Amino acid sequence: MTLLEPVRPTIRCIKEDLGLRKLPPASEPLARLDHPVLKKAHEVCRDDPPTSERIASIDDEVLWKVKIGRWRGAAWCPTPHRWLIAAGTREAGSPDDFYADLVERGRRWRTDHNRSTIPSVQTDTLVAPLLPTDTDRQRLELERQTRVVDALFDVVPELVTDAARSGTEQIDEAGGCRIGVLVRRTELDEVYVAVRIVGPVQESVTAVILSTVPAVADPNGWFLDSMPERMSDPAELVWSNLLDSDLLDAIIGA
Repeated sequence: MTLLEPVRPTIRCIKEDLGLRKLPPASEPLARLDHPVLKKAHEVCRDDPPTSERIASIDDEVLWKVKIGRWRGAAWCPTPHRWLIAAGTREAGSPDDFYADLVERGRRWRTDHNRSTIPSVQTDTLVAPLLPTDTDRQRLELERQTRVVDALFDVVPELVTDAARSGTEQIDEAGGCRIGVLVRRTELDEVYVAVRIVGPVQESVTAVILSTVPAVADPNGWFLDSMPERMSDPAELVWSNLLDSDLLDAIIGA
């Protein structure tokens, strides 16, 4: 069974149709915007196909009607993706003016396209100007990367403090990989930290993981190593550094 994605409004729809000139930070996914037409889109698009009426006069793409109060919307749902690509309000006493206007816009775009482009579009409408663009896909990737970074900032410091208190390796998963942390005091009373990263990860993710380790004595002091007293796992890299013992003790409450 294909897992359907939540409905996302396009950036054009947000700014031009919903009137929100400023996008929220990447830590707040656009799919979670608080707007009645988007909430209704989530409701009708949670199934495949959506539980609403198709906009029949649009024939180059399959678009679905989203209606709540005076708000009207058009959803584009190529599985597993779900997009709110247009929205607006109906005039009092005219329930279908939004969709009639949308169809006319599609016909104008088709006419303009066929004047200058070969081969011509054979459908009655062309709604490509409303579909997600590279900007939408870049925003989606930025949100994904932000979730990864936020998860690492939560997980890695906790692993370090738990490892320092227990003297044993602490393991969790975040950022698409398994992370193990071991903290030990050396005979010279230095505090050694080893961070084990298992799984194929980008260098940028590794850099974030190492940057989230608290109480590091020298951020540039990381070097490749191995976990003591055991063999390495496949697809594993171990990075080591020294921690500032006073800062670490302050963090763990020693």
